Amino acid sequence: MPSQPQVIPFELKDNLVRIEVEVNGRKHSGVLDSGAGAILVDRQVSAGLGLQEGSPAGDAAGAGAEAKALMPVTIARLVAGPLAFADVAGYAMDLGHLSSSAQFPVDVLLGAPAFKYGAVSVDYANQQVTFGPSGSGVECAAPIPLDVVHDAPVVELEVWPSLDQPPVRLKVLVDLGTRHGALVLGGPFVRSEVGKALVQGGVSKQVGHGVGGEVQGTVARVAEVRAGTTRFGALDVSLTSNVPAFEQGVIDGTLGVPLWSGGVIAFDYPRRQICITRR
Repeated sequence: MPSQPQVIPFELKDNLVRIEVEVNGRKHSGVLDSGAGAILVDRQVSAGLGLQEGSPAGDAAGAGAEAKALMPVTIARLVAGPLAFADVAGYAMDLGHLSSSAQFPVDVLLGAPAFKYGAVSVDYANQQVTFGPSGSGVECAAPIPLDVVHDAPVVELEVWPSLDQPPVRLKVLVDLGTRHGALVLGGPFVRSEVGKALVQGGVSKQVGHGVGGEVQGTVARVAEVRAGTTRFGALDVSLTSNVPAFEQGVIDGTLGVPLWSGGVIAFDYPRRQICITRR
């Protein structure tokens, strides 16, 4: 992480933060993704770079029905704006579904290593990312407490299904890669009485598209969502059983780009906080 804040531009494509990355001296199309706990390289790109794949390390827990194997690789040098990594561990995996749905090549998902050592602020209105040391961002009026779980940012929410019901407490991943829903919930929650009632009163539709393909589910409206002292008001919530990560007992869902689209989201892992400024 740079010793002083540095700003780079990005292109907003299908609600993804697209930046240029350089992998072993070759330029590629990258996406800044807080939901990825590592650096992920498309397998075709990995093969073209001559990266040596290790034995499969399991399947990615991303959205969609198709399982995608994670193949360990080591990247000799990776550069993205002011960030530079040497001999960094990552994974090769098939990112074809993501590239197809986003309609541009997603060669690299730049995950946890880009976030974990300092402050990262993504300004959607001005399409720029600021990287700097911890504490270097704009002072946050309502910081949201953050846990870092498997190198990914997790916050606790209170969700009121209706104003005459008590809130449900849920843990969600704050994910720059969740493009199409402000709040996506799954796992045990959708099988709870509260979740089943929301599904019954909602509208069935495709709710997203992840590394494993299309994500089907139901969209329903909840009366109020809060994270710390930050109030988001009523939100449309996507409910699905097609995301393996929600079934592992660690997170119940994700917060996605439509929640802060047009505003700013700032991550500070060392301080264990995020700040969401909506516009």
